[in-house]
Amino acid sequence: MKRLLALLCGAASTLALAAPEFSNVPAPLQKSLAHHGLKTAQLDNSVLRLRMDKPEVTELVYATFIYHGFCAEQWRSPERFAGVPLTRVELLNTSGTQGYAFNVRGNVCEQMGQMGKNYRSLITEHTVKCEGGSCPRP
Repeated sequence: MKRLLALLCGAASTLALAAPEFSNVPAPLQKSLAHHGLKTAQLDNSVLRLRMDKPEVTELVYATFIYHGFCAEQWRSPERFAGVPLTRVELLNTSGTQGYAFNVRGNVCEQMGQMGKNYRSLITEHTVKCEGGSCPRP
């Protein structure tokens, strides 16, 4: 009985860690996005639309993802992002009705990685809030 319970727990945890569903996202970029609790990822007209498996995306969750899950990945593996025409990253909740969008034009992530830079202010400066299923354009 204990073995069966252990097997079921292992199977359930594997399902919980399932990779997101990718659409038009280049394979190298998929590797960077695979382990951040995302449900779907879609690249469309230079906009990377991500849906998290959460009912609400808080500012803390969003800022943490942008810093650690997106920009830090560019510092560690810039080759994964080379040639991918990104202008914006939208991180939305499960239903796609709420979240935030980050303007990644230029060298925003590079600036964030420099010593002494306040990453919170850089993220805030390049962020718009998404409501009602749409993210305003800057």
